Amino acid sequence: MEHDESLNAAWLHGTLSEEQIAQLTPEQQERYQNQVVYNKEHKGHEAQHELMAFILLFALFASQFLILYWKKKHYKSYQAISLGGLYFFPVIFGIYGGWYRFLITWILFSLLNGYVIYKASRKPLEAMTPRLVYKWYTVVYNASFVIGLVGYIIILGVFFGFAALFSAGPSVMQIGLLMLCYGLYFGVLGRDFVEICTDRMAATIGYYSKDGLPNKYLGEGICAVCGYATSVAPGMIDKPMFEDDPVHQLTCKHVFHEKCIRGWVLVGKKDICPYCKEKVDLKEFKRNPWDTQQQLYLSLLDGVRYLVVWQPIIFAAVQLFYYLFGLD
Repeated sequence: MEHDESLNAAWLHGTLSEEQIAQLTPEQQERYQNQVVYNKEHKGHEAQHELMAFILLFALFASQFLILYWKKKHYKSYQAISLGGLYFFPVIFGIYGGWYRFLITWILFSLLNGYVIYKASRKPLEAMTPRLVYKWYTVVYNASFVIGLVGYIIILGVFFGFAALFSAGPSVMQIGLLMLCYGLYFGVLGRDFVEICTDRMAATIGYYSKDGLPNKYLGEGICAVCGYATSVAPGMIDKPMFEDDPVHQLTCKHVFHEKCIRGWVLVGKKDICPYCKEKVDLKEFKRNPWDTQQQLYLSLLDGVRYLVVWQPIIFAAVQLFYYLFGLD
């Protein structure tokens, strides 16, 4: 019987004839009865599994439109919840999985990042704070980019067989994956936090308003990012705060410290003048850490946010739906 494919198929489907059953040994008959019981208990499960797969695919597809709509209409709430999930979900997974190396790195990042956020939230804002903020997030971005890129190169090397040059191929692959994950995760965290810090500093200085006109008048020779003088204008008593920093004039004729406006536009992701909101030509800034050559990487960072935050939430919602409607 074991070599007869038709009998094996009939056995699996529980459709053996009485004559075929009579030819079985007592042990085989017991196993066959267990197979019949199993088939009855799982009858219709194939269709149910197809329905469950359809529900999951529909949820993943529909959620894309809902998230995009939410992001467009209520960006602040979207940013707060997505950043909260991005910040805490991996920690929960790390505690559960015992990822102590990641937890130590996360704690060190949180301490340094918390200090920068604290400085960006102070009133009045210190003159060096905008430079500190933009310098810190430039370092975070560049470091995460390099670490992620090296990890990606290592992974490619393993796929193409270069890991065979080393004695521990699998461990090399693990190092590459680890570096790629670290680079992507902390890269997207930096992108989100720098936007929050930029908005807070702008609100503190008072030369920028999202919804209307600036709250304060911008005097001649004042940088609207840090609020300090860029040059000695007529009638101005104070000397420029950063005498060694060259100034940069936008097409709207407003003048800024070079480092301040670079931080605002390039790192802070603001493509408008901090005072009059006129569009800024990004081609003016050649040394751009967020340049077009790295757009693929930046898009990848946005994908990480979806994988880390929204996909687990979607899967949890689908599992809850299965449970409530008895599909589990």
